Amino acid sequence: MQSSLYSDRRRRRGFFRPILILVVLLFLPPAVPHLLSSRDPGPPARPADAIFVLTGGEGRIQEGFRAWSGGAARELYILGAGRRVPVARIVPEGLRIPAEALSRVHVEGWSENTLENAFAAKSAVGERKYASVILVTSDYHIPRAVLVFRKVLPGDVSLSTIRVRPEGGAGASWRWARRHFIEGWKYWGYRILLRWE
Repeated sequence: MQSSLYSDRRRRRGFFRPILILVVLLFLPPAVPHLLSSRDPGPPARPADAIFVLTGGEGRIQEGFRAWSGGAARELYILGAGRRVPVARIVPEGLRIPAEALSRVHVEGWSENTLENAFAAKSAVGERKYASVILVTSDYHIPRAVLVFRKVLPGDVSLSTIRVRPEGGAGASWRWARRHFIEGWKYWGYRILLRWE
């Protein structure tokens, strides 16, 4: 009787062990980039040369504009906004700021993904000789965006980040988990892709 119970336990353990290993292999790799990115520096104490906002996520443009208005950087770049989109349509507050300040807001329209955003930023950094930049994007996008920008921008350019937290509401926890899971796997895909660049 005792040996029968013991063998049943061993059989159950034998059944659950592969499932546990599969769960770990599925969820650990996408969690690693997010855990490591928590060490990425936030905005510097001194103003940076430019802020680069990556469009495509809720609240990113508003957060970038708020940081720029607060003096976090001299120039503001909104990357991937679409061709010929006026500043006033992207940043409604732009209608109320002086023309001199508005001339320091740049809208870039050709880039359509993170890698293209980084090359658009590289062009601005090279032209203007920027030494320090701030990247503004969603918290779940930070690991991949930093990976790409560090690869594309010159090595001597200081890069810090502003994480944009998503809004709450119904289903926020599920969206948060799904986005972090997908972005974690995208990070590893980009890491492989950038090896050959």
